[in-house]
Amino acid sequence: MLEGAMPREAITTCAATVHGDQRLAGLMRGEFEATVVQEPWIAVALKAGCRIVSTTFFHGTWVADPRVSPEAYAAFLRAITRAVRRINADKGRYVSYFLRDFPDNADVQALRPEDWDLGRIQLKEPGPIPEHEARWAWDWMASWGLLSGAFDASTQINRRVERLAHQAAALA
Repeated sequence: MLEGAMPREAITTCAATVHGDQRLAGLMRGEFEATVVQEPWIAVALKAGCRIVSTTFFHGTWVADPRVSPEAYAAFLRAITRAVRRINADKGRYVSYFLRDFPDNADVQALRPEDWDLGRIQLKEPGPIPEHEARWAWDWMASWGLLSGAFDASTQINRRVERLAHQAAALA
């Protein structure tokens, strides 16, 4: 993501935890100069005086295990679609879920409604994975050594399950 804000050769990567609060704490201790976080950690970081260098948004497409049936995936897609529509209709109403999800974190609990930029909360209804986007993501991760081998759409995307699930979800 930083490649949009600075040249790749200026970026040094390191192993980091998957927990946004711990990455933010490391940033605040000066262990590194930038990190990737999602809400509510973006709001916490901004309140602490950090600044946003670059943003991107989650695609809205979900990955399913090969054992998931088209029917189960369709039910999941319907639920996600309903949730996306409800949240997008009144984002402010759902900010409280961040507080609920992190009851023991004082920084999150200290956030007030004015600390949230609701424009950063971008939710998109799930849809089939565009092959060019899947290929780009694969190639980008491979360029950083996170994946090896060439992208193969037939093994990376189960189009049959995806098609059946999206069709069933649209019909319900």
